[in-house]
Amino acid sequence: MTNCKVLFKLLFVSLGTVSTAFSAQAALSTAHDIVGGDTVTDLNSFEYRHTVRLLISAKLSGSKIPKEMQGLKMAWRCSGALIRANIVLSAGHCFPRTLAVTLPDSGIVVRGELADLRAEAYFKKDSRSDRPWGVRAEHIIVHEAFREDWVTSVDDPWNPSEPIADLAILSLTENASPDKASVALLESADQPLSEYEAVTLAGYGRDVSDGQISIPKLRRVEVPYREPLRNLTEWFVGRGDLTQAGKVNDPQGACMGDSGGPLFVQRDGKAKLGGIIIRGPSSENGGCEASVTIVTAVPAYSEWIEEQMRQLASALGSN
Repeated sequence: MTNCKVLFKLLFVSLGTVSTAFSAQAALSTAHDIVGGDTVTDLNSFEYRHTVRLLISAKLSGSKIPKEMQGLKMAWRCSGALIRANIVLSAGHCFPRTLAVTLPDSGIVVRGELADLRAEAYFKKDSRSDRPWGVRAEHIIVHEAFREDWVTSVDDPWNPSEPIADLAILSLTENASPDKASVALLESADQPLSEYEAVTLAGYGRDVSDGQISIPKLRRVEVPYREPLRNLTEWFVGRGDLTQAGKVNDPQGACMGDSGGPLFVQRDGKAKLGGIIIRGPSSENGGCEASVTIVTAVPAYSEWIEEQMRQLASALGSN
């Protein structure tokens, strides 16, 4: 088990533009979008109506960070699902409190703190058609059980038996634009997913080509549901090998910047939110071309989501 644990520590990477596994330099330069599939152009589609683009920022600080790097502003992108007019569900790791930073002179990796964490939501199909400034998140609630260093404490980071709780909920200062709509959550009482049932991933990851970062745009891809992880709170989706990830022909799945994006399931002719995109294999094991995506299963956290929405409604009502 020890050898297996060491191997699989290298086998995944969170699918936000920033991950605690990356150096600060890599966090600012590495990004891709949904692999396979197509760009969403239909403004009446469920992917467009229910998916949100998030821009998150913070300032680097901490006693281990050199003076010249103190206050350095970091910015990264994630995606989200609109579950109320002013509430977004996303991934917990999109809102880190610390970041691994490679010091430029020594190459030593230290962990810095991220202060003044902010998030803004954007609603249009891409940043060119959206307004310059997003709608600010007034409250950011990361699941209390999520730990940024969870990989060091589980039995098998690729397929852990422990729940990871990689989930966050945001309340916005304004409602989403009228062309958006909240999506219903898949519940435990709904028909469960069957192996190889088609599901849809959507996200606003950024693509990198020829050293130029393209405008973030909403993309979608249809992939098969495969099976739950051992913790029963996360799911494997995609056509790739779940036991030994590697590049496949015609890859399809989520990639960097798609973290927090929705997994949609069709029930009774309507799209429901079944999962939240959180991670996949590392580049050494196929990366985004492995056709394996892991999502947080929404039904496993339905009580937590409902409780957070009740508390947010109460807090907003008292203001």
